[in-house]
Amino acid sequence: MKKKILVLGGGPCGLSAAWELSKYGYDVTVIEKEAKVGGLCITNEYKGYRFDLGGHRFISKNKELVENVCRIMGDELLTSHRKSVILLKGKTFDYPLSARDIFLKMDLWTNVKAFTSYLIAVFTKIVFRKKDMSFEDWIVNRFGLTLYNLFFGPYTEKLWGISPKLISSDWASQRISLLNLKDVLFRLLKLKKGTPRTYAKGYFYPKKGIGQMFDIMSEEITRMGGKIVLNAEVSGINVNNNVVESVCYVQRGVTRSIDCDTIISTIPLSGLVKAFPGRLTENVINHASVLKFRAVRFLNILVDQSDISDNTWMYVSEGKYIMTRIQEPRRRSPFSAPEGKTSVMLEIPCNENDETWSCPEETLLKRCLADLKELGIDIQDKVTGYFTTSVTHGYPVYSLDYSMHRQKLFDFLACYENLITCGRQGTFRYIFMDTAMEMGIAAAQTLMLDNLCKKEDVQSMRSEKELLETSSITA
Repeated sequence: MKKKILVLGGGPCGLSAAWELSKYGYDVTVIEKEAKVGGLCITNEYKGYRFDLGGHRFISKNKELVENVCRIMGDELLTSHRKSVILLKGKTFDYPLSARDIFLKMDLWTNVKAFTSYLIAVFTKIVFRKKDMSFEDWIVNRFGLTLYNLFFGPYTEKLWGISPKLISSDWASQRISLLNLKDVLFRLLKLKKGTPRTYAKGYFYPKKGIGQMFDIMSEEITRMGGKIVLNAEVSGINVNNNVVESVCYVQRGVTRSIDCDTIISTIPLSGLVKAFPGRLTENVINHASVLKFRAVRFLNILVDQSDISDNTWMYVSEGKYIMTRIQEPRRRSPFSAPEGKTSVMLEIPCNENDETWSCPEETLLKRCLADLKELGIDIQDKVTGYFTTSVTHGYPVYSLDYSMHRQKLFDFLACYENLITCGRQGTFRYIFMDTAMEMGIAAAQTLMLDNLCKKEDVQSMRSEKELLETSSITA
């Protein structure tokens, strides 16, 4: 009899797990709370325009994963080139930040302050052995206080909703590519050679938005015999001793139950723990409550002109502007807008049910159009339509002690031998889409080998302290 496997969550990680298991004939059922698969990688269509939930692209270190994605996508997969900038104080800076660009565009006094603050940071770190505890520590220790206050501090606080002093430094080494100023100086003086680490420029992208990749993947899963249950939110985990026996979910107001032999969960880690019987979670429920996610609201604007700029992303550093990133979807795929038209998507971080989350669409549009005009993008007379989308679990908030709380939940779940949790939300890690896919495939392979002792290896994939994009296979 086939082993019955439940996959909780139909995002990149969950679908990749189901995709791998379906290839080998396992009885797989995916339970997804939304009306379509894709998770944070859904693409919404509106009046001939396509908008992703955020800025997505496909690159990976994993050659086999790249080959498999290229196989199922065929001619539907485009190759695109990334060009990104930072908008700050009326000027446009290269992204990733270039020291030469900063020195040329900033005034002399700012450059003097930047270099002086760097020297102070180096001296402080050496003499006082200052450690990287917070995100602010990590940046200031490498770039100095001036550049931190200009480029990193305001943006980070706007994105995460808390002071960078309260954010762990854990993720910075995989996300920040700016060279430290010593490295910059050595290169300018020709005392150091070689190519600095930086972000991948080329990438793969589906013609009809990133969601097309997971739509096609779900079709393959179904064709191979897997099942996908939509509009189904997990409401309970039923256990017997150290084994999960079934899962309850609510679908259109009706509670249903499904038996299982094994579970791969990609739903939010805290939500999974809270679904267990209360008598079992008394000692860990407080840890689950500490792990928070930052929500994101997207304002999608239809524009009656051919282009806004040649940038894929425009980062908005200053805190007075409501958005963190401005994106033009047709920069990824010309099929994102009708011929001769374009669109703009604004990413607006917030907390669920706060003022920004609850702001009427018309009011939000008015505010954003004013911000855009001040940033040099005047499209007020070109708007032909707009709508908003949102996600509640956009970014895991890396508080200073998040790792301890997360480990408590991992330890609790480790007791259940037929359950593994993975993915961005399932491991409370700010990971790339391809890493989530790798996790799902690794979780599936672990189950097929009946070797659940490697759960922690799956959960810690791609946690090395290096910039993740530098060695990725790109288009």
